[in-house]
Amino acid sequence: MNKHIEKAMELRNEVPMRYNCAETLFLSYAEELGLSEETALGLAHNIGGGLGYGATCGAIVTGLIILGANGIKDSNTLKQYRRAMADRHDGLMNCKDLLSGAVKAGKDKKTHCDKMITDSIELIDEIIAARKAEAEE
Repeated sequence: MNKHIEKAMELRNEVPMRYNCAETLFLSYAEELGLSEETALGLAHNIGGGLGYGATCGAIVTGLIILGANGIKDSNTLKQYRRAMADRHDGLMNCKDLLSGAVKAGKDKKTHCDKMITDSIELIDEIIAARKAEAEE
C-alpha cells in the first residue's frame, strides 16, 4: 500500500478520531514538506469541512496545496487534478454536496471522507511521480 495512504488511514482510525480530512493529508506529507506536526495541523485545521462551511472539500483544497508545495503550479496539471477528483465523485467538489450524496448512497461520513483522502493521495502521488519521471528524462 501507498505510504501516504497508510499514514492517513492510521491517523483516521485513531479512537477517538482526531483529524479532519485536511489535517490528515497535511500530516501524511508533513515530513516530506519539512513541516512539524504542529505547523501541519495549524495550516490544515480551517480547511477541513469544506473550509469550515461546506464549500470545496478540504481533501481537494489540501491536495492542491501539497502539489504547489512540491513545485507543481501549472494550471493544466492543477485542472487535471481537480477534474480527476470531480470525476471520481459524480462531478461534485463541495463538501456539503459530497456528504449529502454519500448519505443518499447509504455511506457514513467517515467512510466517505476516507475515500476523498485516499483518492486525493493517489492523484497527488501520481502527479508527483510523473513530474519526477519527466525531470529525469
